[in-house]
Amino acid sequence: MLQLPEYSRVREFRVFLDACGYGTERLTQHLGRARPPTADEARQMFDDSREITVLNVLVRLFLLGAPVDKASVDAFLPDSVVRFCDDAGLLRTGDGIVNSQVVIIPVEDLLFVSDAFRVLGTDAARDFVLPASTHSANFLRLLTLRDAVGDTLDLGCGCGLHALFAARHSTRVIATDISPQAIAYTRFNAMLNDFGNVESLEGNLFEPVAGQRFDLIVSNPPFVIGPSESFVYRDNPLALDEFCKALVAEAPHYMREGAHLQMLCEWVEVEGETWKERVTGWVRGCDAWILHAAPLSPASYAEQRTADLSGESVNAGQTDDWIAYFDRHRVRAIHPGMLALRRRDGVNWLHVHNLPADVTRAAGTAVADGIAAVDFLEACDDEALLAATLGLADNLAAEQVRSGEDTVGVRLCLRDGLSTEADIDGAVAAFINLFDGERTVGGCVAEFAKVADADVDQLTADLLAIVRVFVSRGFLKPLDLA
Repeated sequence: MLQLPEYSRVREFRVFLDACGYGTERLTQHLGRARPPTADEARQMFDDSREITVLNVLVRLFLLGAPVDKASVDAFLPDSVVRFCDDAGLLRTGDGIVNSQVVIIPVEDLLFVSDAFRVLGTDAARDFVLPASTHSANFLRLLTLRDAVGDTLDLGCGCGLHALFAARHSTRVIATDISPQAIAYTRFNAMLNDFGNVESLEGNLFEPVAGQRFDLIVSNPPFVIGPSESFVYRDNPLALDEFCKALVAEAPHYMREGAHLQMLCEWVEVEGETWKERVTGWVRGCDAWILHAAPLSPASYAEQRTADLSGESVNAGQTDDWIAYFDRHRVRAIHPGMLALRRRDGVNWLHVHNLPADVTRAAGTAVADGIAAVDFLEACDDEALLAATLGLADNLAAEQVRSGEDTVGVRLCLRDGLSTEADIDGAVAAFINLFDGERTVGGCVAEFAKVADADVDQLTADLLAIVRVFVSRGFLKPLDLA
């Protein structure tokens, strides 16, 4: 169990880690990665850290999770560091061997301590605190809005990844979790990274912040859908997607006007109901911008989730049990994504943005731009849209699509972190190229009709529909949003 030492000792440990090069840049140069290895990468990381140095001892302990003989630890790590790690519960020594109880993972310039993956093979696996290197955690981190705000809530904080990144653009951050170990890690990591504006509170969901309101809420909740209850951090405790539905229903009570909730989520598509109809029924009093990734069949989802992190003592069940569960509930597909809600009085909108590829770099600005684009479209009737002046997005790239020696169209790609793409034909490409930031939409329609020798009135409705799609996807931007 992690123990919380004095702040000064935690900071001394961080100074030591920095001095040894235990950070993203140096570890990436040294090992090709700054995270725990996958099964396919482990042997290479062992080979790359085989020379006994201070940094490699740290890598073996805190990234590989490998045992190191006590003689090497004593020879290469200062006594004060070893004592600190023993006192804090980071290391355990027995029979001349030192084992790490945690992983320490760099994310950008921050360090995050959490449970070692070896915990997953023990009876403590149910309460496992997820490391900061996991895909879902960093997916949400890269999508989070980063405008300066007053109060932020990290709901289900785990090791504190989202709380600490939010601390950079928030006056105050409250991090909550039902797990006492998660709260301990978040407090430790706030000290390790020298954040004094993060408060960690133990409790279920919104209970620790009853009566409070926030400007931003971020959450990577236990959203996995299925019959398993093996892992608190992963498996949602209610049937199907009811847990995420309950969070979406409750969150607006803790949001100020104009505040945002960003939450990772999975939801089901059942017989007789589209997934969009299902999620639309969840949202009240908020605009909803939904980033929608490719859906999975029940069989594919069951295979993926039963192969997720598990150990000898705790496992996620048999694939057949998961498939039977989905059959009983008439589930046709499982849809992953992120819900970005904004509390707003009045008539609210819901927009779906399909994600064509993984998110690998910061895309919070792209999310903000997407919300602003829908706001613009919702405020424009056809007359207002014709009078608007639009321009091509600065980070829009275009390439020819060829079939053999023939050019058959143009592929647009928005290089904004979401990698939105569209294949268009030559006529649409010619129309889009008219948007030079000086012509109004009406002017572009008139010019295209002139070049095409067509009746402008007959073209207007079709071309405005194209404009609306291209604004919603970010290819075209109103000048005051560009």
